Amino acid sequence: MRSFILLSLAVIFLCSETTIVKAGRHNEIQSMRNIFCVNATMSWVNARQYCEGRSQILAMPRTIAEVEHVHETCGRKRHWIGAHQFFARSCNKFMYMDNTEVPRKVWANKQPDNYNGFSEDCAGIHEHDSRVHDYECHLKLYPVCMDDDTLVDEEL
Repeated sequence: MRSFILLSLAVIFLCSETTIVKAGRHNEIQSMRNIFCVNATMSWVNARQYCEGRSQILAMPRTIAEVEHVHETCGRKRHWIGAHQFFARSCNKFMYMDNTEVPRKVWANKQPDNYNGFSEDCAGIHEHDSRVHDYECHLKLYPVCMDDDTLVDEEL
């Protein structure tokens, strides 16, 4: 019963209009430095584990410039990024690994869409339009890892 209450509270928090964002500065591609392009396809869960095994995280592009930087650096392929809607499916919100919402401006037109009614709960960059799309998590895409700058004090 307690775990059900905690999960319900998490969903209510994620679906609320207020999003708590870690204070920090994000210049055009400042937060996307030190990305690592993986030259193998894998599911979203395996991609996350792969990046964590490198002491990195899946990339979290927050601007169009950052999405395009991944596309230009890693090639015109479909790439996994560190966003999903596992806990916020009921309100169709995609969240990054740091619990911030994926900005609307990086999504492609009419995305996310759960194409053909499938549960597209993971996010990636599409090879044709350099924008974020929702995908089924079991699909095989190329991961993009990045340094976890959330552990660095930005005021230093």
